[in-house]
Amino acid sequence: MSESLNTAAQHAESLLLSRRNAAQLIDVSVATLDRMQAAGKLPRTLAVNGGVRYRREDLVRWIDQGCPDRKAFDAADDA
Repeated sequence: MSESLNTAAQHAESLLLSRRNAAQLIDVSVATLDRMQAAGKLPRTLAVNGGVRYRREDLVRWIDQGCPDRKAFDAADDA
């Protein structure tokens, strides 16, 4: 495996995802990801070193739950 592919594989397995990696995970563009986030349709983000990160675990659970809006996703966590 080339070094760049190895690095990409490591990023794919990260616990925290950049906007670009989160968009790739849910198969949308970064612009669409940003619109979805602004509309409250994605799980909450984290601020890490001045950047935005998504928890991989949250996005996987969000998909497993049928991609609910943030309010429903948060409510499912509280239940």
